[in-house]
Amino acid sequence: MLIAAQIPPVIYDVSIIFGLAIIVLLVCNYFKIPTVLGFLITGVLAGPDALNLVKEADDLSVFAEIGIIFLLFSIGIEFSLKDLIRIRKQVFIGGAIQLFVTTLVITVLCYYFDIKLKESIFLGLLFSLSSTAIVLKVLQDMGRIHTAQGKSTMAILIFQDIAIVPLMLLTPYLSKTSGGFDFNFFLVILKGIVTVFMVLFVARVLMPKLLYAVAKSRSSELFLLTVLVVCLSVAWLTAQLGLSLSLGAFLAGLVISESEYSHEVFGTILPFREVFTSFFFISIGLLVDLDVLFEFFPTIFLVAICILIIKTFLAGAALFATGSNLRIAFLSGLFVSQVGEFSFILAGNGKSIGVIGNTNFQLFLSVSLLTMAATPYIIQNSDKLSAFINRSLMNETLKKRFPLLIKSSIELNPVPHKLTDHLVLIGYGDAGKNISKVISMAKIPFVIIDSDPEVILTTRTKKRINSIFGNATNQSVLNHANIKEARVVVIALSSPSEIRNIVLAIKKIDTGAFIITTTRRMNDLLKIFDAGANDVISEQFETSVEVITRVLVKYMVSRNEIDDFIVKLRGLNYDMMRSIRYEHQGLQDYRLEISDTEILTMRIQKESTLNGKKLSELNLRANWGISILAIKRSGNIFANPEPSITLNESDVLVIFGTHQSVDKFSRI
Repeated sequence: MLIAAQIPPVIYDVSIIFGLAIIVLLVCNYFKIPTVLGFLITGVLAGPDALNLVKEADDLSVFAEIGIIFLLFSIGIEFSLKDLIRIRKQVFIGGAIQLFVTTLVITVLCYYFDIKLKESIFLGLLFSLSSTAIVLKVLQDMGRIHTAQGKSTMAILIFQDIAIVPLMLLTPYLSKTSGGFDFNFFLVILKGIVTVFMVLFVARVLMPKLLYAVAKSRSSELFLLTVLVVCLSVAWLTAQLGLSLSLGAFLAGLVISESEYSHEVFGTILPFREVFTSFFFISIGLLVDLDVLFEFFPTIFLVAICILIIKTFLAGAALFATGSNLRIAFLSGLFVSQVGEFSFILAGNGKSIGVIGNTNFQLFLSVSLLTMAATPYIIQNSDKLSAFINRSLMNETLKKRFPLLIKSSIELNPVPHKLTDHLVLIGYGDAGKNISKVISMAKIPFVIIDSDPEVILTTRTKKRINSIFGNATNQSVLNHANIKEARVVVIALSSPSEIRNIVLAIKKIDTGAFIITTTRRMNDLLKIFDAGANDVISEQFETSVEVITRVLVKYMVSRNEIDDFIVKLRGLNYDMMRSIRYEHQGLQDYRLEISDTEILTMRIQKESTLNGKKLSELNLRANWGISILAIKRSGNIFANPEPSITLNESDVLVIFGTHQSVDKFSRI
């Protein structure tokens, strides 16, 4: 007779919750609801007030804590120490202003509604914190971590993570039995500050040597275990010394970000982060008391709206005070307007020692979850709201009455000289830097527009590059870059909605502007084309082209055949875009209709077979399938050149034809 082995309850819980999550996420995906919100809904459904599927909630909370550790570790890897030093003013001054002023304002409001003073202060502290996990998750998914608003948001969140330690120490002093502050309170805070610097110093010294030794072994298993141990042990160490686990994980990632192994570490930790982070969001949903939520929903909804507005305004004001322009400050304020996961930990401690009553505790949970649920939608639609606010602030009456309020949007340092026939580069991230290097080598005059003041300071003082500080959707900024006289505008940004708004703004000034832009996803191509862009480069598609090229080279395929394959691949890609346009809009688009053709410039070399020959002798249209639109010679342009003209060395030909014919002709 077989005896069934006893199955640990946690196995049942994980299986049931993940099974439920699959169903919920499929529904959310169909209705285009963010994944984060799907996990929160899963937790609510699995909770005691709904389906009551969870037997061991404590085990899930452990997994949730690990998820936060891995999330902060991966964020630290992507956020270098140089970036942290660069925004130190926003971290320590902006973060402190946001935390203190938000706590003060909410405390006053709570006290006004007859909540006891100590409980009002505690609620002010709870509502002042924001969700590092949700905000950074959404920003990562949207590719906006390294934008100016992403860095400002990170500054606020970093300070809050640091502040959670003294806040945890402060909580007992707000209880009814507390007698006041003592020396140990300040001693622990000092110990925490020293610990942070010790961890950073020791890790900077030991980490490169350790990772080098592990990488040298070429053992993927050893590398994986090392990464996990580094992440968890540093988090544990900082927790033992009085700091939070998540702060330790962030510090560990921050140190690894400076090594050449950061990309490998990030790829190794990514699957663990995705799995365990889902536990965190589900565990938050499990805390919801549906009876309280339904009974007090109007009040909860109103309070949630007030919290979102108050935190947006106060956080934005704090960042504006530390030098961020109005648009960046406003966007960052929106991003941190929700209530954070550390507030739940703090609230739990406060409830256990009597700082907050059960009713207010449940109301706080419901309000917090509502703000968390709204966060993905707020961030995804933040550009539209920002553009609306920006247009409102450009009102002439407001300019005159509140010049200081909008100074950072319209106060521009002059470009050293009047540029004409130049290139305007909008965005100076990694792509923008690479573009600027090449056009500098080609000696093409250009000017950069960027909304990050640190970028502008660096380009002007260290690199001596013409640059303008401001939002590229602002017409005064575009006019200052002399956009009407520019030959080309290149937009090197990551947000599709931001790119589209900039294209529309440029077209309002100059309908004939030639705009080249990039986009991460193929799905965004048509929207940007429709806004008025001339060329849209898909990072996904171009990456696949480069991968295919390198694969074929390894298989010893000839260069000519590779070029033919790439031409066919591009043709298939544009055919797909054309069919999408017909299916969804039923309109023909000129740019897509001639997508299998191109206009290219080529310089005749001394050894070229074209050198010294007349156009009539070459019979280019019959032999090659191309046409010569113009010839540039010694600064002169010969448009529609006569057949009798003789081609000379250094002539620049402007040719037109299909991709294949132009490619073949270029080889001679």
